[in-house]
This record gives sequence, C-alpha cells and structure tokens, in this order.
Amino acid sequence: FQRALKSMSRRGILLGIISKNEEKVALEAIDKNSEMILKREDFVGWRINWSDKVDNILDLMEELKLGTQSVVFIDDHPIERARVREALPEVLVPDLPQDRMFYKQFLMSLNCFNTPTLSIEDRERTKMYKTESYRMGLKKKIGSLDDWLITLDTKIVVEEINETNRQRASQLFNKTNQMNLTTRRMKETELMNWVNEKNRRIWIFRVSDKFGDSGLTGLLGIEHNESQIQVTDFLLSCRVMGRKIEEIMLHIASEYGRSLNLKKLTACYLMTEKNHPCYVFLKESGFEHDEKTDTFM
Repeated sequence: FQRALKSMSRRGILLGIISKNEEKVALEAIDKNSEMILKREDFVGWRINWSDKVDNILDLMEELKLGTQSVVFIDDHPIERARVREALPEVLVPDLPQDRMFYKQFLMSLNCFNTPTLSIEDRERTKMYKTESYRMGLKKKIGSLDDWLITLDTKIVVEEINETNRQRASQLFNKTNQMNLTTRRMKETELMNWVNEKNRRIWIFRVSDKFGDSGLTGLLGIEHNESQIQVTDFLLSCRVMGRKIEEIMLHIASEYGRSLNLKKLTACYLMTEKNHPCYVFLKESGFEHDEKTDTFM
C-alpha cells in the first residue's frame, strides 16, 4: 500500500497526513521504523494532533492553497470517514475494504487519480509544494512583502505557446480556478487552433526563484482589433499567486497593446464560485467593472 502511494506521488498526486497522534511519536516512527517505505519528504504537509480531522484537513488545504474538491480522504476508521464525509461533502471519502491486504488493489482502482498525460510539473509537484513551505517560512521572518519578493530573487520566462509547452498549457487551462478570468476549458488542439486565428496570441509564463523551479504556472491569452486589445484568458497557478506575477502578466498585455498603438485594454470576466481572486486583482489594478457586460476596462 505504501509503495502504491509512493508511485502515485511520482505522478503528481500530493500526499498529506491527517492523524490523531502525538506528532513527535508519529514522525519518529516514519523516520526510524524499518517497515516504512514512505518518508517525510514524500509528504507535502501534515497535521498530527488530537484535533478534529475536519479542521486539520481545512487547515492543510489552506496552507497548500487547494480546495476541498481536490481532496481524497483515506482513513481506516469508519467513524472518521463518516465525520469528514458529512462535514466536507466536496471531499471524496471512499470506504476501504475490511481486509487490509486489498488496500493497494482498492487504491489503484479509484479512477479519480487517472490522468491521460504526465507533464514535468506533475512529476515534480511534491517537490514544488515542499519548496513553497520554505518560501512561506521566509515570508514570516521578513514581514515586508516587497523585501520578501526581493529576497526570493524571482525570475520569469515568457514564451509563446508552442509544441513543447502546449501539453502543460492545456493542463493549466483546464485545472486553474481561482486566478482565472472565465474558467473556460480547451484541449490542446483547441488551444492551438484558437491561437492560430488572426490577431490572437497566447503567452506562457515560467516562474523560478532561489528555492527552485515552479514550472509553467501562468497563461495569458489576448485578441485585438483596430481599436483595442482584449484579455481573453488570464490564468495563474495558486502556487505563485501573491508574488506579483499577476502584475507582470498584465504589464505584458499592456505593452503589447502599446506596441500596436492601441489605446484601450479590456478583460471579459465571468464570475464563478471560485474565481473571485481574479476579480479582486483586476479591481485593485485600476480597472472599472461594467456589470452589464461583465467587462473590465
């Protein structure tokens, strides 16, 4: 069962621990028990204490900037499963077989972990989330946002969508919810067909800093006519939100418009249950929101 979990972590599935126990005792068992296949570095985080597991799940998800709809809760205690299932209906809580010998077979049969392709970001996801905890630790020590950003030594590489990045771009397009203008979804071929039309561009943003590479985490799509440039797609992974990558992306759109001697920049916003952060960012960036047309100008 542990080997199956470890193999899943190599496919981009994040592992976390929610346990009622003494943290010191539990971590010591992970570190020193010769039967343990999984090690601390295989987990992106843990909440090991005597608190309610529902509260611990929510706390860990907040730290990882993930929603409960992304969680699969696996627990061998039926009461704990019932508690989480009732309190967090978006969390998938499967009932494990009574015989532990079938745990691995049952785990691998869950189709919620299936994915048609694997990107570099998928394979490195656990490492990326681990380095994020180092960034947050540094942020707490420094205090000032600007000083923290300078200390991170962030680097951004901007490139147009192409054959080498289209797979990850499509993945980002179909998974990003919070920093996303409309949450429209398109497959790889649809993306490439869309950008091949006249007056349309898609830029991809790769982010790294002194702690490591966050990978391809941003996407900006625009189209323009003779009078204005419109941002059609504005996507940013929650892992890098709040580091002023958003401002850089908006600057790229603005500068491209200026290079075409266009005077107006707009963005079509479609409100969903999860993309309010995108609305807040555009408002704070000086845009006016026309509620009748759901357009920022």
